[in-house]
Amino acid sequence: MYDTVVSRLAMLGYEATEEDRPGIDYQIAKCRSELLADIHHRDVPEGLFYTLAELAAGAFLGEKLAAGQLEIAGLDFSNTAKSITEGDISVSFAGPGEAGSPEARFIAGLEAMRHPPERVLAAYRRLEW
Repeated sequence: MYDTVVSRLAMLGYEATEEDRPGIDYQIAKCRSELLADIHHRDVPEGLFYTLAELAAGAFLGEKLAAGQLEIAGLDFSNTAKSITEGDISVSFAGPGEAGSPEARFIAGLEAMRHPPERVLAAYRRLEW
């Protein structure tokens, strides 16, 4: 699973290092636990292998983004000044994901990774009594 998550991160432009391994392993375990609780299984069905990898990669990147540690070539996730007023000093900042920017599209894709389509999970969900 680790290698699959690292491959998915590379597809998105993030090169995982050995320092990232504990964080990736943690996200794999966390997402696996959440996925199993959602579908009421004891083991991840084969058909959800890549869904789990996608969840873990999205969670890992989301944590990096929230911590301000996400660095991907061509994307700037820092806040920039949106408007500055000199009289009575007023500065407003644009978020890293202003609508239409490459960063906004990346963040939207990240959210999609973290929330798989319900129909995918429903196909494997068991009823719990």
